[in-house]
Formats: sequence, C-alpha cells, structure tokens
Amino acid sequence: MVVTLLGSTGLVGKEVLRFLEASPSVEKIILPVRKIPSGPVGEKSYPVEIDFENLKLHKNSFLADAVICCLGTTLKKAGSKKAREHVDLQIPLECAAIAKAQKVKHFLVISAQGANAHSPFHYNRTKGLLEEGLKMLEFPSLTIIRPSLLLGKRAESRTAEDLFQKITSKHLHLIPEFWRPVHAKAVAALLVASLSCPPNGPHIIFNRTIAKSDTF
Repeated sequence: MVVTLLGSTGLVGKEVLRFLEASPSVEKIILPVRKIPSGPVGEKSYPVEIDFENLKLHKNSFLADAVICCLGTTLKKAGSKKAREHVDLQIPLECAAIAKAQKVKHFLVISAQGANAHSPFHYNRTKGLLEEGLKMLEFPSLTIIRPSLLLGKRAESRTAEDLFQKITSKHLHLIPEFWRPVHAKAVAALLVASLSCPPNGPHIIFNRTIAKSDTF
C-alpha cells in the first residue's frame, strides 16, 4: 500500500508516520513537506518538497492508495482566523480534490470533537465545513476522526494546554469519555488501523472510541 501523509511534522502526524513505518502492509509513504528535513528518514518514507500554494504542480505526490491529512494550526501561530482557515480548511480541501482526481480510494482526516458547519465557534465551524466539503467529494472511503483535546509533547509550547495536561494527567479516568483528552498516539493508531478496514463512504470516529482505545 502507498500512503500520502500530510502534516507529518505535527503532533499526530509524527505518530502516524511511526505507525506507518511499522505497518507491514505499507510499502511506501509519500511525505509532502514545505522543506526537506535535514535529519534521517524512515526506510519507507519519501519526503517531497512542495509549494502548498501551488498544489496543482504536485499531483504526483497524491498518487497513492490512501491519503492521511493531519494538517492544522492554531490561531496564535496562524495570526488570524482567515490564515487559520487557509491551513485548516482550504489547503486540506484542495489536497482532497487532487487526491480524488488521482483516483485515491481512501481519504482520512483529523477533524475536531465539536465540528459543526453552523457552530458559533470559528474553530468548530471551520472543521465542520471541512467535513462537509470532503463528503461532497464522494470518496469511496472517507474516515473522519474527531478527537477532544490532544495530549502529547508538541514542538511548540502551548501554555494553556500544558497546564491542563499537568492538572488532568493523573485523573483522566474521571472525565467522561465524550470530553476526555486523548493521546496523539491513540488518534494515530486508529487512523492507521483504519487503512486495513476502509469504510463504505463516510465514517466518523468519535472521541468516545478514541478514549476507549487510549492505552498510552
């Protein structure tokens, strides 16, 4: 199986890459990135430097059996709501459209627990619009995973999330599964496991399922 992984340097993307490298069913992992990493890469990984503002020039990066999209940013890092929409909505949808044109059968994406195209909250509304746009593309298989707050060590510091992790890390079992923070590894594991059992049409993995599987 050939898999294209978008967002391989992020919190969940890094974990997805580790699981893909360890999967015997995955032969090749295409990694579209803004800049080729200077360090070593896995035996199955093939980083490809692309211009995310001119994705149509990089159609060959989407010649795969499945595409996993872990793209996303924060309002602080993006600088504005419009800029975050570009990363969280516009780029993923353009990638998905190219993937569909390249006959990709299974598209997998990280959304958010509160995703709703009509939400008054910008982040949840953006994720909801992303889900609706992906469904309109009518992939044979579409896996959407909706995690709550993600636990794990990020490259950049997020003060509020770091504090929340310290407070709740020893008491996660007391938080209802619907709201319970989940580890990035658990999200990644479910995404990679979904490759071997693609759904018929759209399928949503809710936070309850992630929390129940979270042994990390």
